[in-house]
Amino acid sequence: MSKWNQLSKLSKVAFLLAIVVGGYGLFMVAMGTTSPILVVTSGSMEPKICRGDLLIIQYKKAEDIQILDIIVWMDTDTPIVSRVVEIEIIYGEYYYTTKGDNNALRDPGVKSHDDIIGVVVGRIPWVGYIGLFLSSEFGVIIIVLLFLTIIIVSEFVSKGKDN
Repeated sequence: MSKWNQLSKLSKVAFLLAIVVGGYGLFMVAMGTTSPILVVTSGSMEPKICRGDLLIIQYKKAEDIQILDIIVWMDTDTPIVSRVVEIEIIYGEYYYTTKGDNNALRDPGVKSHDDIIGVVVGRIPWVGYIGLFLSSEFGVIIIVLLFLTIIIVSEFVSKGKDN
């Protein structure tokens, strides 16, 4: 019998969770941001970036962000995806004017480098719909029912093996 099979279910879950969390932590360090992935929730950047896309985000220094880069910036507690359309340097500080590709007007105000989470360096179409579904009320109900089903079925299977 392998050592893996000798571990308790809790130990196996803890081990797999440590791998996932550790892997995500390494990804955050590699991308230089605490938010290296983002699910797009609006159509403001269509057709280049669509609702349900999963974005890969990387930190860039202020001077490395260019006009036409697609950035993610924070508006209070909400990440916003926009394209840089103008850059101003005032007393050595960089300020960015942004606009969604699918919006008629520029985004209000300018963004300082401190407002920016990072620059979009990759996009995986449609994968974000999984996250959007799981964060919906219906998705939460489905996940709870799925976990309950797994727990109940595993109890019946383990009782069947005991007999």
